[in-house]
Amino acid sequence: MKIDEVGAGTDELFIGALAEIGVEDGPTPCLLALHGRPTRDVFERAASLLAHDEPAERELGAMVLRELGPYDAEGRRPFSAETIEVVVAELPSEPDPWVRGWMISVFGYHHARERLDLVLGHRADPAQPVRFSVAAALPGLADPERTQEWVVEALLRLAEDESEAVRWYALYALFNETAGITDEQKTGWATALVERGDPERRAELRHLAATLNRDAYAALGEALGQNRSA
Repeated sequence: MKIDEVGAGTDELFIGALAEIGVEDGPTPCLLALHGRPTRDVFERAASLLAHDEPAERELGAMVLRELGPYDAEGRRPFSAETIEVVVAELPSEPDPWVRGWMISVFGYHHARERLDLVLGHRADPAQPVRFSVAAALPGLADPERTQEWVVEALLRLAEDESEAVRWYALYALFNETAGITDEQKTGWATALVERGDPERRAELRHLAATLNRDAYAALGEALGQNRSA
């Protein structure tokens, strides 16, 4: 079904967005169109889906709420307070790990720093999608002036996760998205990670180093015995 996302109604966009769920790396024009319509109608429809019987419907609800509307000057979206409230209410009873992961991601995208402890409580979840979402969400929940020690500890633990995707997000956050961290601290992390890592992990760290900005690169590059010109 071809949908004109610009002229489509809310119902039509939700039907189209549901069809986009689970299409790996595929386009999501209907979902994006819903993100661009931060109306009460779209919010309430998405929020109601979090209690739906079908996991795909619940996933869609979380995905819409995650990026519904633009950020304001304080880093909040049009329905941030209500979004956070409904996700907090539904998360404890959510059985599907993929949906739980999307719900946790909502907190990060809404900069819900007041829910940091809730997200940290899922850092050791047995399900990879949940740990992945925790690693990705923590930078948006930490103190923007100085990343808290317990956030750093969680990221260090996730940086040695069995999942490559979880490790990547945690490592990138440690070296590129933490605030108020000294070069000495970063050098300590990098040295420990390199020394404990097997050849595969060290190759992963070299790959990561190539993605970092100059300041973030310094500590990891030094531990890896690499130099990068300006």
